[in-house]
Amino acid sequence: GRNVHVITINDYLARRDAEWVGPLIEAMGLTVGWITADSTAAERRTAYTCDVTYASVNEIGFDVLRDQLVTTVDDLVSPNPDVAL
Repeated sequence: GRNVHVITINDYLARRDAEWVGPLIEAMGLTVGWITADSTAAERRTAYTCDVTYASVNEIGFDVLRDQLVTTVDDLVSPNPDVAL
């Protein structure tokens, strides 16, 4: 399927919006996740596999930068989204 990243200005809004809109997204048969500064690499991978992922611009930006430095594919966390809002 297609993936959408909803970009917010901070972690609080990413989590709040994911929790607020999440039930509506899930009612449509889609998955929703969020990323904050406290998210582990495993939690980030899981969130990025969701249909809709909420995260701050800082977290998404730094995940992209960190992915440029990994030495194995298993260490990647952030796929390329189909759409970023």
